Amino acid sequence: MVLEQGEPIFTGSYGFADLEKSLPLTHDTVFELASVSKAFTAMGIMLLQEQGKIGYEDQVDSILPGFPYRDITVRNLLSHTSGLPDYMELFAQYWDRSKIATNADVLEQLRVHQPAVLFQPNEKYEYSNTGYVLLGSIIEKVSGMSFSAFLKKYIFDHLEMENTRVFNRRFSQEVIENYAYGYVYSDELGRHSLPDHVKEYDSVIYLDGIQGDGVVNSTLEDLRKWDRALYTEKMVSSETLQQAFSPVKLADNSTYPYGFGWQLRDDSWTGKVVYHGGSWPGYRNWLGRYIDVDKTIIYLTNVEQDREFTLAVREEAENILFGRPYRIPE
Repeated sequence: MVLEQGEPIFTGSYGFADLEKSLPLTHDTVFELASVSKAFTAMGIMLLQEQGKIGYEDQVDSILPGFPYRDITVRNLLSHTSGLPDYMELFAQYWDRSKIATNADVLEQLRVHQPAVLFQPNEKYEYSNTGYVLLGSIIEKVSGMSFSAFLKKYIFDHLEMENTRVFNRRFSQEVIENYAYGYVYSDELGRHSLPDHVKEYDSVIYLDGIQGDGVVNSTLEDLRKWDRALYTEKMVSSETLQQAFSPVKLADNSTYPYGFGWQLRDDSWTGKVVYHGGSWPGYRNWLGRYIDVDKTIIYLTNVEQDREFTLAVREEAENILFGRPYRIPE
């Protein structure tokens, strides 16, 4: 979906939501957003901050009992400057893969094994799924609600995003109609398959109870509503949004183009862009908001693609939107 001033100027759906049943994708199909979810997790923290229940400089070990690292703040988690090790690598090494892990298990694995930090807080930027899982846990601890219930009440219901939810497909008992199952190509099977049936993707099963770094599921229309809300103070104040869309300042006074759940870009042609991609076995997505000119591109896929192809699609869609020469990706 491509928007100008909030109005769709192009919407297209191609392929299948369910290969086994030959069910086509539609404009209303529900997709796993993968890391595009991080903007919603960050918004949950911003809401709690505006409610006076948490501060960006609060230390994580003062909020989550048993968190084994000192001097890491909520702001460090939001901006990927914590230096925390990757929880997925930790689980690949130590976890009993017959069990589905949850956020509590992430905290417990960090406590038990205490892998070394990659750098001291705010010394560098390094993208951290671990940080956003912990933010999900912080939302639960501070609000007294589940991560899913908090986002539903304060974001999804508030914005009338009727088909959006936190959803762990293998962990949940819910069945969603018009759901986009994500597919990967299996050399062994010689066809596209759910990653559940491909051995090298077994992490999609044993990590399926974890929330915060992903697992928001949504549709094109609901993401349009989300985009519109971010031009207003419907969720949080303009001052809070300005922080979310500002680059992080590191200890050496340099900056990195990441805010709170949003990557940042600025050039003379497009103006300021706040965006985020998302990748998980079977899904690759991108949401870009050209906030100086109020244009938006939403790109959702449920089949394995290489990063270069996704980048090419995004770049050429942007070229079309801004009236530049373009070439359709092969």
